[in-house]
Amino acid sequence: MGRRYYCDYCDKKFIDDIEQRKKHLQSSYHIKLRNIHYEHCKEPETVLREELLKIPCRRFLQYGSCQFEGNCKYTHYSPEELCQLRQQVEHNQIMRRRRLEEILEVPSVESWVQKYHSANKENTDIIHTFWSYPALFEKRLDLPPSLLKFKPEQFVDDSFEEWGK
Repeated sequence: MGRRYYCDYCDKKFIDDIEQRKKHLQSSYHIKLRNIHYEHCKEPETVLREELLKIPCRRFLQYGSCQFEGNCKYTHYSPEELCQLRQQVEHNQIMRRRRLEEILEVPSVESWVQKYHSANKENTDIIHTFWSYPALFEKRLDLPPSLLKFKPEQFVDDSFEEWGK
């Protein structure tokens, strides 16, 4: 007995040789189950775009099921389900736009440093340490550790006697 091949989509085992595997992978049963599996992984925008191009499946509307399921070239979505899907897509787009607007509102680190240096150019003898920065910088994820704001909980050891010895 040789090696056995297990198909996750079909939950079947069979002898693993090229002809058997090729025959199985091209079978309509395997293709149907694979399409059903990957249907759940698609983005709602893609599903909506594909389903709007299809006409309703008469067999699915009459009997509630279709023998082709994942391979059917007609849509199995009701108008109500398509409406819900459209609302979900619109909601996702609104949320994506809001996240993008939040990112665009935050000024770049370079522009802030440039603005700071131009404001403190007149006195070159005095060295200014800046301990605060605009609140919008706190939302940025790409700040280097040297520019992150200090938090009181980061100063666990407040014993400074050893400093300067």
